[in-house]
Amino acid sequence: MNLWEILGLEPTRDLGAIRKAYAAKAAQCSPEDDPEGFLQIRCAYEEACAWARGQEQPDQPPLEPQQAPVNQGTGGFTLAEEEEQTRPFAHPALDQFRELYGSKQRVNRKLWDRYFTSIEFLSVYRDPRFTAALRQTVEEMKKEWPPISVFQIPLAVAYRYRAVEYKDRTEFELAAGAGFDGIEDILKIAAMGPLVRKLQGNDKALSAAYRDYEALCGLARQEKWDLDAARQMHKYVSLYSMAYLKERCVNSDLFTERNIVSLRVLEAFFSLYTLPEEAYEILWNTLELNSAVMGRAQILYGKLRQIAQEKAPQVCVPREQFVELRSAFIELSGQLYHFDADMPQNRELTDAFLARWDFQRAARTRMFVRDEILHHWCGPYDPHTAYFLRQLMALYQRETSFPYAREVVEAIQDSIDQWEKEKARKREQENLGNLAREEITLDCCSPRHPLFLRYFLRNSFYHAETSDGKSLAGLLDQRFPQDAGWVRRLAEKKLSLPVILHQKNIAEDGQEQVETLEFEIRFHQFYLEYRCDGQPVCNPVLPFWGLCQLEDELRFLMLLPVMGAYQEDLEQVKEILKERLARLNLPEEVLGVVSDALAREIACMAPMGDGVGSLRPAFFAREEEDIACFCEWYGNGRLLTFRRTAEGEQILYTSCYEDIRSLQEAARRAKKILDEIFLPAPGLRTIKPGLCGSIHADYNGQPSRDYPPEEITQPLLEQLFHDFEQQRVHRLVFDGRLVLLWDFEGQGGTCALLRFYDGDQRWEALLANRDMYCSVDSTMVPQSTFRLGHLPVYLLHRGPGKPLRALTAILSGAPERSEQWSTKVYLYSAKPYYYMVKRTIGCFTPEESRGPMLRARYFMPKTPRRFFYQKPDGELCTLPVEGAARMTLQSQLAGFEAGNQDYLVIRWQLEEEGVVHLVLLHEKAGTEHRYQAIVIQDNCQSIDYLVADRWEYINTDKKVIKAEFQGRKIPRYLIHYDMKIIRDFLDLFFISIPKFDPLLRNQFGAFASGPDYLTRLGFAEHRRKLLPPVY
Repeated sequence: MNLWEILGLEPTRDLGAIRKAYAAKAAQCSPEDDPEGFLQIRCAYEEACAWARGQEQPDQPPLEPQQAPVNQGTGGFTLAEEEEQTRPFAHPALDQFRELYGSKQRVNRKLWDRYFTSIEFLSVYRDPRFTAALRQTVEEMKKEWPPISVFQIPLAVAYRYRAVEYKDRTEFELAAGAGFDGIEDILKIAAMGPLVRKLQGNDKALSAAYRDYEALCGLARQEKWDLDAARQMHKYVSLYSMAYLKERCVNSDLFTERNIVSLRVLEAFFSLYTLPEEAYEILWNTLELNSAVMGRAQILYGKLRQIAQEKAPQVCVPREQFVELRSAFIELSGQLYHFDADMPQNRELTDAFLARWDFQRAARTRMFVRDEILHHWCGPYDPHTAYFLRQLMALYQRETSFPYAREVVEAIQDSIDQWEKEKARKREQENLGNLAREEITLDCCSPRHPLFLRYFLRNSFYHAETSDGKSLAGLLDQRFPQDAGWVRRLAEKKLSLPVILHQKNIAEDGQEQVETLEFEIRFHQFYLEYRCDGQPVCNPVLPFWGLCQLEDELRFLMLLPVMGAYQEDLEQVKEILKERLARLNLPEEVLGVVSDALAREIACMAPMGDGVGSLRPAFFAREEEDIACFCEWYGNGRLLTFRRTAEGEQILYTSCYEDIRSLQEAARRAKKILDEIFLPAPGLRTIKPGLCGSIHADYNGQPSRDYPPEEITQPLLEQLFHDFEQQRVHRLVFDGRLVLLWDFEGQGGTCALLRFYDGDQRWEALLANRDMYCSVDSTMVPQSTFRLGHLPVYLLHRGPGKPLRALTAILSGAPERSEQWSTKVYLYSAKPYYYMVKRTIGCFTPEESRGPMLRARYFMPKTPRRFFYQKPDGELCTLPVEGAARMTLQSQLAGFEAGNQDYLVIRWQLEEEGVVHLVLLHEKAGTEHRYQAIVIQDNCQSIDYLVADRWEYINTDKKVIKAEFQGRKIPRYLIHYDMKIIRDFLDLFFISIPKFDPLLRNQFGAFASGPDYLTRLGFAEHRRKLLPPVY
């Protein structure tokens, strides 16, 4: 009886299925009543798990019945006694073991390592007869020579196990591939103690060598030696190159370290097995055994060099490197990209290269073909390399005796096939891109429309799975993705498709009647909604076999989601679907999985009680902007709720219920859940007068207006909300703290709903994408420009629907859900950050934001690189911003604000924007102070002046009113006569760095980019006049 028969299971690599089978069998067999049977089950489980992890062969030898176990006191892994062999096992490895184990040298770890890496031991170490004799020897000698850790550790290293102790038992955990017939004997020895719980350092690295040994033995035992075998051989042999060998290993990565003692294992392998000539060639060249004639190389690899010379002397010659040929190929590759394959120059270069004498020799050299031609020459295929690759393929098709001729031809053909597929994919993407730009009409809502077909398959059967348990939606996202932008536009069109069916029935009086069913299909972003005679359809209502005869592809395919068939008809349904879907030119790579998954969804009917029921859950859904929620009710009474966004789907555990006994009850509960999730706003009539004290409205193209409490009525709110939807109003402020606004004035785009709390200096925003907010790290969330600053994309609404409903609910006093809002609390430097958000995002005035913050300390999160200032005696001083110089910079800024510093330049070195300068100028004329603030960006060569009088700047025609400043005549609108505007700008500018561009560009009339008389100087001259000469 083999291990699978013991477990009652077909051969499988599913560890979950193996564990379930083991649990079921173990529950039927008590270790006290039937220890022999329990041991068989346990051993079968261990062997099955080891094979499932990919290291064992599926055809395991049968597990023979064993005698009752002797209690070793270890608890977990029960170890059985075996009958003693009638013939004692004799082998030099056993004699060497007895000699070492029973001597005083048994405490010498180096001797144990030499024994366990010897050829004698490795030749039989997995032979069940040897392991049984080894266990018997230890048991016979343990009274006089009990096991010690110096012996147990190398034993665990060789057989790759560790002890896992629990409160009531001890079990042994085998490494992947360590199981074999005979391991029970080794674990019996291990159970005698001391236990080895974990391998570290050299022991761990040496244990990896035994894994390598078994992998190499598998290659030696296989009948066929091919390219894959050669590559595997190279992979394992390269682990023993000089770079990986260490006397003291500390790294936990078993692919970067090998202990020097591990070389003995490699020596044993090449000594024990007779291998193909290529294997010795790989050994010789990979470890560079040609140079192992002196020094450290001879010490490490001298034995391997001797083995290779004895077994394959013909390969033990210096490897020809073909250096000139490699260089010539690199040069050829660069030259070919100047000519297409059909050009004479391309052909001449290729023919000359292939005629080289060193190429002709290299093409016959096994190592060069394997390591160079197959790796680097056989692709990629493109219009420039096409002639070269086809000529190379033709050569190896003619010369089949060349090494790896078949593999070279196959590799080049794969490159050609990949190129053709890529060209077809690009053509398809181009066609889809053109379709996506076309106007969406009801004619597009057909499975014959490529974009609609992708949308339909993914969203109509989102939870469908293939027979191997893979998600259809996941597979389609990889191989047949939908166009998210096109789908969003389709949903915004709010189209619906009518489908009319005429169904013939036989009445009780025998007369034929025709019943008409009117279906309506509504297209949402994340699902398709089906209605029959005006009522939602949440279960299959149409017989598959009655409609599969329809020749009308549109009606048949569009009604698939509401069709049902019996489970036993699965295969027939699959075949019909495959035939019908093939008519839509569905790619071959997805046709099979789509047919399989859809058939499993449709073949969902089964006898239940007195009738027939559906195994597919009843489906209830609702969608709002970029979020959809679904409730699915199963016949066992469970109701699950999901939220789906563009990022994926997640289950809402707080909205899942058990014991829902009927479809009607499930529909009522689903409606309640969806109502709570989407927070339908009360009507405007429910707004309570006391909850809205004032409204400020910013109109497009008209003056702003403030509405006092007595003017706030239901008609006014309806008009304001309507004007905001139509973008005639771009900003609404309620009670000075609740702000609803579009991104750019008069341009639409995105909108946001913000709420500010001046007392706590915190703010919050209505979430547009809650899943991204909850699941994505804040540092990874894309930031989008909004007004004068930036907002995370999960706070930006593409339409005003959700913000207006939330606003109405707030003004009505309806309860709010905290998880619908993103709250921002500043633990440090709250005042400047809060001021910045209220000014740049909320677009409040400095006074409404409790500013400007005159005489307060300047806050600069992004430290400048250097600053320049003018001393009282007129001397210019420059300092890097570090240490005490930070306080000096603060002092100079305070001096500038107080009118005591006439010239101050601050410089930043930013990653993307490059060098940025802030120039602050001041002069005093009598009792009057005059200021200027200028931003210079070297990368984009721009110079921006902060405007003091926007009205004068905007309404200035050709004649500019000028005033004197520091001895020059400049536009008067650039001269500030107090610090209010400049201080407000500096606070916002310092915090916005490095993303200050919206602050400069999105305020109409706030900055003048080089007045006329200055621009004639050119950027370099203009910059030179503003910055100090030491720059």
